[in-house]
Amino acid sequence: DKGEVKRLIDSLIQARDPEVTIDSMRKLDFSYIFTLSKRERCEEVELTRSEIEDSWDWRRGNIDSTLRKKIENTIAEL
Repeated sequence: DKGEVKRLIDSLIQARDPEVTIDSMRKLDFSYIFTLSKRERCEEVELTRSEIEDSWDWRRGNIDSTLRKKIENTIAEL
């Protein structure tokens, strides 16, 4: 569900850079698009349904490496 996906992404963001926030989240047919912001800058990141499904057990530390890398790269761009 959307709430669980948002919590997953938020946990990755907070672990990397607590100043980054999720401004918006859109669900498409096969992906989610998140708009992340830090101060005055915004960046979008698209995460596929398969990356999210592979990270469903994220509370135990099982997070898809591609998903993690996309979030880290987006934060680095901010």
